[in-house]
Amino acid sequence: DATTFMVMSAALSVLLSRLSGTEDVAFGVPTAGRGRSEFDEMVGFFVNTLVLRTRVAGELTFGELLEQVRERSLDAF
Repeated sequence: DATTFMVMSAALSVLLSRLSGTEDVAFGVPTAGRGRSEFDEMVGFFVNTLVLRTRVAGELTFGELLEQVRERSLDAF
């Protein structure tokens, strides 16, 4: 039940964890802020940055990590 974005986020988390030597990884992703109907008539650049934080522990399988990323992504959005 994971999207391509979630799989790529999990892979990026593993890469950043290995490069930085830490188990706690955070990175920002842009998200559109046009979800409310009040903004339909407004002109402007409505983008927010969400920080997605992942704990990449050595004993986690990629499937377990992907499940964690999926849950946190859905909570954040």
